[in-house]
Amino acid sequence: MIFTSFAFIGFFALVLTSTRWVFKSNRAAKMVLLAASYYFYGCWDYRFCLLMLVMTLGNAVLGRRIAHCRIHAKVWMWASVGFNLSILGAFKYFGFFIENLNTLLEPLGLSAHALMIEWILPVGISFYTFQCLSYCLDIYRGDLKPARSFWDFALFVSFFPQLVAGPIVRAKDFLPQLERRAIASDQALMDGALLFLKGVIKKVLLADLLAKHWVDPAFQQPELFSSGFIWMAVIGYSLQIYLDFSAYTDMARGVAKMLGYQLPVNFRRPYQAQSISEFWQRWHISMSSFFRDYLFFGLGGSRNHRTYRNLMITFIAIGVWHGAGWNFILYGALHGALVCYERYCREHDRSPYGSLPSPWLNRLYLTVWVFLLVVLLRVIFRA
Repeated sequence: MIFTSFAFIGFFALVLTSTRWVFKSNRAAKMVLLAASYYFYGCWDYRFCLLMLVMTLGNAVLGRRIAHCRIHAKVWMWASVGFNLSILGAFKYFGFFIENLNTLLEPLGLSAHALMIEWILPVGISFYTFQCLSYCLDIYRGDLKPARSFWDFALFVSFFPQLVAGPIVRAKDFLPQLERRAIASDQALMDGALLFLKGVIKKVLLADLLAKHWVDPAFQQPELFSSGFIWMAVIGYSLQIYLDFSAYTDMARGVAKMLGYQLPVNFRRPYQAQSISEFWQRWHISMSSFFRDYLFFGLGGSRNHRTYRNLMITFIAIGVWHGAGWNFILYGALHGALVCYERYCREHDRSPYGSLPSPWLNRLYLTVWVFLLVVLLRVIFRA
């Protein structure tokens, strides 16, 4: 069930009517939302619901152990990291690992194909895995207390507007919203509906048409087109992926707003960035800030003279998060190298990409230059 389908419109109308006008108590409305979220996820594949339930139960238990066993809190924290990443790795990266292992064994006359398991990649698993991780890590850091209600935590994990394509929501931001009766004002209903409509237009009338008539043909059969058209298709792909992804965020935030909940902004005009570092502060903010707060700072951040190492590890992890393939690893590594280069230049009072004497022209030059860098690196991402 996708946001732009008539099935979703009917589903959401029923959910909104039920939670706003039929079920008056906060607890009843939340249970309706929880049931609706599992139904929404089950429409993709009913087996996904079982996996999400296992992760919900596991992290609910681990979060409480972290909070209540302070002597061994670190052990339980690492147990939560291992639990979540092992499930994500099994479903998303196991096939990639076996394929590469098989490549290494072939010259020896051996094969790893016997270990291959045909997994179905659960929709949205990267998003709700990170939400579960943030829950346990924030409890360990003392920034959050365990959810008082298991059902509230279950709704946090499964909340259907952002379940499939984000944004990644942190428990410390969402769980407090569940403590009150969520009823959107008339103005919030209108704002949410307009935000949802904006997302639909970006997705259906812009991103999908751009992909169908411009980007996909060029990437699938580049030999049929001129170099000029290929350049336009490469630029078009970056426009398409922004319109597509930000459209889902707009629709998710719009739906949540009509239900009375707030989801974080995920994009802030990323193609106006004047450095790669700034680009990642504007692009997929909920994901990039997750890696910054939990991985980069967890590795020590800028302390101990290991800034560049920590940046490279963080950006390679960002690349791997996007998919199982060497192209994603290379994509993350190149972005990390550019961020390291920019940081080095700033530390030595140099402009990483040169500058122009006019402030206005310099801003324009840097914006165009960074956009072209992003566009060219996206070829690796797509290929």
